[in-house]
Parts: sequence; structure tokens; C-alpha cells
Amino acid sequence: MWRLISLVTLLCVCSSFGQQPVETTTPPYSLELHEGLSQSIGNFSVEILYHTAVSSLMANKNLVISPLTMWIALAVTNEGADGRTSKQIKDAIRSPIKKDEFGKIARWLKVNGSTVELQNINTIFVDVKNLMERDFRDVALRYYETQVNALDFQDKVGTANTINKRVSDITRGRIPKLVDSADFEQAQMLLISALYFKGQWTSPFNATQTAPQPFFDSNGKTIGTVNMMYNRYTYPFANIRELEARVIELPYGKENRLSMLIMLPNPNVSLENMFLKFATVPLDKVFQELRISQSEYSDDEVDCFIPRFKIESDLVLNSALNNMGIYDMFNPAKARLPKVSRVPVYVSKVIHKAEIEVNEEGTTASAVTAIEFANRIGIIRFEANRPFLYMIIEKVTNSIVFGGVYRQPSLY
Repeated sequence: MWRLISLVTLLCVCSSFGQQPVETTTPPYSLELHEGLSQSIGNFSVEILYHTAVSSLMANKNLVISPLTMWIALAVTNEGADGRTSKQIKDAIRSPIKKDEFGKIARWLKVNGSTVELQNINTIFVDVKNLMERDFRDVALRYYETQVNALDFQDKVGTANTINKRVSDITRGRIPKLVDSADFEQAQMLLISALYFKGQWTSPFNATQTAPQPFFDSNGKTIGTVNMMYNRYTYPFANIRELEARVIELPYGKENRLSMLIMLPNPNVSLENMFLKFATVPLDKVFQELRISQSEYSDDEVDCFIPRFKIESDLVLNSALNNMGIYDMFNPAKARLPKVSRVPVYVSKVIHKAEIEVNEEGTTASAVTAIEFANRIGIIRFEANRPFLYMIIEKVTNSIVFGGVYRQPSLY
């Protein structure tokens, strides 16, 4: 069975009227692109992962989200904002940037091959009675490939069914229901960014060697059992001292366009503490060291052990975005989104649903930083038998299309 990942981000925008004010050969690495927009997306991605993972609701749970779809949804929303509302969004998504830069990334987020498929679709559903500004609609389509569809929000059941069918089609049926009729009591506009990924490992794990193994917490205490998969392969691998973690890259497909990074904190180092290290170790540095590893140790094999797992997340991300400094767009009295509609609107909530399944075949779904490698003589052992962070990366743009944490063991 192929592993499948599917994700939907939904922004519910309400009226405040009447209230208080294709798989191809990878091109040469683009330094200019990487240091611009993709770096902004990467920094945003790590922060949204952190704030979601440490929230009170997710503190002891496994997690999957798509930072990329969140970034797209917020970037489109920002095109309709001004004043403090716009500044808060820009600060969070690391803007300002040139709008046409996103197009350079977007074309690499569509892969349709025999071993890897990645598709991203953005859509705005607007009430037929809502007078959306033409400029906002044109910018959303031209720069962010976001279509606008008018629906009768007074027909709450029909509108919910239409949107749910659209989402189900995008995610190959993995997310059959995103909204229900109650979501349209006040909503005037829904912005959806959906991402679908299906991939086979470049080197599949041998299912006959999968076996139950103990799983520990960050302090070394046994907290459960997992079905641990095993493979020996020439994986890029690094010990990153400043992160206090080991990092391994597991490639997908024939062209190695996408890969999964697993960041495993050192013993007695918590996930939260490792996250905080990203303030001093940019994600770009991790990519760089893995490329060096692949170049200098390309013939060295790694014994890799990772759990077989499936995670589903159904989240409202208002609090996480509050912690990133985005407040005003949720407040009907303070939201400034005048370029969206002629009717004053605000964002009521940000809904995020995601699923990831990982098994033996693949996944469905000027300061100097001190970085060092382990002694690569002999076979390296990488064993993800305690809480870890994982990210699925599109390697041309270094975009984090999916990410999450695994900390609660289960026999999947």
C-alpha cells in the first residue's frame, strides 16, 4: 500500500457589517529563489509547527499539518488587508516579498509521476451576495493560482455539500468532510488551500523485518510499543550539535524531488528544546549539511529504524496564529480587509485538517554555526524510538509541504 497524505487549510471569513468597527528532472539549485521566498516559507513553517505542537490541545498528541498550505492561505488573505492587520500577517509569513516569486515555487509543487504525486489547489468560495473586489480576485488568481467560486451561502446544506465534494476530490477521498451547514451561519467567504501527496520510498523498507519494539519518552522511560520498520541504505545523515539532534533524509521516488527529514533529539533532550534551537540553526543550514553528507559520504550505509504510523489532525489554528502575532484579522471590530470585499469582513477561524500514513512502501499523504558529523566509519544506526519531528520537503524550493511530531506510540 502506498502511503498517502492529504491536507486542507480553511479560513472562514465572516461579514462584520452591522458590528462594531509532473515529476521531471530536478533543475539546478536556485540560490536566488532559495534565499528569497522559500526561506520565508521555511522560517514560517518551523514556527507554525512549533506553536501548534506545544499548544495545550496538542502537547501530548501526535501531529500532522501542512505549513505550506497555511502560508498560501495567509498570503492570499494579506493581499486583501491593510494597516495593522496586514502588518501582523506580513510579520508572521516573513513578507514583504514580490508576489510573482510565488509562481516560481508553485510550478515545482505539482508532481505527477509513477512513484510520486504532489498536487496543490487553492480556491475561494464566496457568497453570491458578497461583492468581492475585482482587484483582489485577480491578484489571487494571477499570483497564487487561487480560483474564486460563487455559491449561495443561504443554502447552507447545499453549499457545505459542494465544498466538501471539492475537498474530497482534491484529497482523493481522504478528507470527505471539511465543513457542515453550521459553518455558514455568519460566513461570507471561505478560503481553502488543499495539498495531496502520495509517494513511494526510493528504497522501500522490508515489511518482513517490521517488528514490535519499545518506544521511549525524551527521558528514556518506556511509554509504549510501535511496529518498527527497518532498512539499510545510503541515507544522508548528520549530527547537528547546535540542534542537539540527529537528522536523516529518506528520499521518495526515482527523481528524489521530495524527501522526508526526521529530526531526532539527543537522549534527554525534549522536542520543545530542539524546536527552540532553530532560532540559532536555520533550516537552510540543515539542508546544506545534508547535501554535504550526501556528497562526502555517499557510499556509507545507515541502519534506519522508524515506526510505522498514521496520524490524523483536525485543528482550529486561531490560537497558534495568535501566538505568532496575528490577532486583528480575527476581530470583527479591528480586522482591516478592505481589498477583499465591499462589505466589511473578518476571519472567524482557520480550520486545518490533515492526514499522513507512513509504512514500508512509502508515504501517502556572519556567525558560524558549529555542525558536526558522527564518525562515518562502519554502519551508522538511526533509531527513531523516542519523540521526533518529521518534515516532507520539496527539494527544488526547500518548501516544507508537510510536517509534524510523533510522540505517542501506537501499534499501527
